[in-house]
Amino acid sequence: MAGAEPVDNLRTGIAQMPFLKRSAIAALLAAFTLAACVDRLPDQDMRILAATPVARLSADILWKEYLADRAKADRAYWGKPIVVSGTVTAVGSDVPTDRYVMFGQAEKLGVRANLLDEQAAGIMAAVPADKRLTLKCFCDGLSGNVVLKSCVKP
Repeated sequence: MAGAEPVDNLRTGIAQMPFLKRSAIAALLAAFTLAACVDRLPDQDMRILAATPVARLSADILWKEYLADRAKADRAYWGKPIVVSGTVTAVGSDVPTDRYVMFGQAEKLGVRANLLDEQAAGIMAAVPADKRLTLKCFCDGLSGNVVLKSCVKP
């Protein structure tokens, strides 16, 4: 069989590799596979600076979409860059490097936008003068609040 020769050569080559080399290749493949299946976003992701948003919407609409159908909203927004606008109801910091703004929607819940460290001070300083704010962020889904990460001024 003429077509089987390349496959046979491949099998022979793999079989002749030292065990450690094969193990290292298998470990790398496993690591890449697991990395592709993440269910968490990094808190600080510089890719947001160059990311093209998949949607532009108000914080009100984002909140309502998550409350109406979380699975559908996750399919549309989770892990993707979006531009969100709304009225800021709170500005805060849980720890010195975890600064955020809230677009309140319910009594204590809403859309929480965690700011990218590189722009956090500038964004927080500008909020009191103008309570309306637009941010570009990665959407991390509903966890009490709708959580947005790595937020920057678009």
